[in-house]
Amino acid sequence: MNNIKELAEKARELKAKGFSTGEISDELNISKETALWLLTHDIKAGKKPEAVAIRDVYVNWQSIGKSANRIYFLSLALLDLIIEYFEENDVNKSIDVVVGIANSGIPIASYIALELEAELALVIPKKRIWEPEKEKMQSGYILSNFAEVKNKNAIIVDDIVTTGGTIKDVSQLIKANKGKPLIAGVLLDKTGSEKIGSVPLISLLKVSVI
Repeated sequence: MNNIKELAEKARELKAKGFSTGEISDELNISKETALWLLTHDIKAGKKPEAVAIRDVYVNWQSIGKSANRIYFLSLALLDLIIEYFEENDVNKSIDVVVGIANSGIPIASYIALELEAELALVIPKKRIWEPEKEKMQSGYILSNFAEVKNKNAIIVDDIVTTGGTIKDVSQLIKANKGKPLIAGVLLDKTGSEKIGSVPLISLLKVSVI
């Protein structure tokens, strides 16, 4: 997808297939607000959208996602950053569980858990069930077929952080289940933040709109 019109068409195709607005934002690696804007604005070919309408960066990482080898090596690189952070900040805590955020964070979390010989927990975040017309949104949840986080030191893993809202929600979910989130690691960070709430955030790459 090379322009906003193509992105909007893809968003509407996904909506027609039954995707929630939150799932569309996840699938296209954009914020919920950007997904909603694409679904509700009439975007015509050759017509420039309002300059302030969107402040987001579209990321297509299909060239990575289609290759298990590439995901594995990027996961190792992210793990190396996590270990470096622990060493530089004298974090002398074992990692008991790696928490992967559905969907795209799951393969990354799986490889990292394998390398650490840690348990694997998977979370369905709030954003995947988000719809703008619903005032009260169901909380995210930890999948019961995977590890629990109770009384465990956890690291959170995802592919991309756009606003930080999902990381914050997952961190609160872990705490609500009596776990301790130590750090969040992502492949790409759009926020430029060093922390999301009280949880340190590290990434392989950072992007920003200038």
